[in-house]
Amino acid sequence: MTRGHDTIAGDGMSTDAELDYAASGGVGFGTFSAADEYFHGTGPAGDSLTETWYWGFFVPELNINCYAYCWVHPNLHVASAGLMIYEGVKQHHLAAELFDMPMFLADSFVGDGSDIRVPNGLRVQVITPLEEVHLTYEDPARETSVDVRIRALSEPVMRPSNKHFEQVVATTGELTLRGARHRVDCVSVRDRSWGELRPEGHNPSPPMTWTTGATQDGATAFTVSALDAPAAGSGNGAPAAAAFKDGWLRRDGRVLRIARAAKTTTREPSTLRPTRHVIEGEDTEGRGFRWEGEVVAGLPWGGWHNARCHLGLVRWDMDGRIAWGETIDVQWNDFIWRNS
Repeated sequence: MTRGHDTIAGDGMSTDAELDYAASGGVGFGTFSAADEYFHGTGPAGDSLTETWYWGFFVPELNINCYAYCWVHPNLHVASAGLMIYEGVKQHHLAAELFDMPMFLADSFVGDGSDIRVPNGLRVQVITPLEEVHLTYEDPARETSVDVRIRALSEPVMRPSNKHFEQVVATTGELTLRGARHRVDCVSVRDRSWGELRPEGHNPSPPMTWTTGATQDGATAFTVSALDAPAAGSGNGAPAAAAFKDGWLRRDGRVLRIARAAKTTTREPSTLRPTRHVIEGEDTEGRGFRWEGEVVAGLPWGGWHNARCHLGLVRWDMDGRIAWGETIDVQWNDFIWRNS
């Protein structure tokens, strides 16, 4: 099955969003097939060839966020995979209630991507490609377990490169965290990418942030990838015309490209972590928006040693509707050096 998008349409650690947006003229989307759920393992030569799966869920009333990730370097046959679960704002990644993300694994556990079994106990089984996966995890020593079903609420929103999609999903099931049981019933945006190089070299740019949000019924949702705008006040913002990289908006069951957007981020001075985002812009039909988001849970993570990521759970006010989502704020050496 291969479908295109007429009006329907992550991670900000690479420049593929910017390239895709430029290639599409800011209006188009790619096509997808069921095979895109599974491991591709192909792409250009280079150590940094990357393939990823991201499945996130949360318990918003308790400010609990879960970040589950599988990150493969196919040309090296090396993978990093696991999950992080944290409640509220943490000052160190190991302050999370559960942090279990081995960085150097042989990628054989990925198989064809239909049943990913990470050696640490995380397992993700595809029930129906692009429609449902079953995610489980068990750590008796830390009295933590996960058993959730992740079901699609929208078709994949494919970038024009046909190598990266996002998708609105509903996650239901149970989380036991350090012995406390919690019901999971949330709507979020998952992310999937493959076939492109993501080099780890020095990046002098301002922070790059991938933000998502979705209402509980899934009818309203978005992703925006953007650099800090000059109004962020750090002196390190990008020109307004260059700050916005990519984004889409789901409204009333339709998904449109975002034509323009500006992201203003308020940061905690001592750590530079985001505490608040404001995103303003308009879609390709000329409808404007202003979304305000408070970061209610946060975790710093150095997935790349040449960068620092601030992960976070965001409570959004989207034109009067409450939505929840993720912020992944990537910072490089120059920005941290100048502001420390």
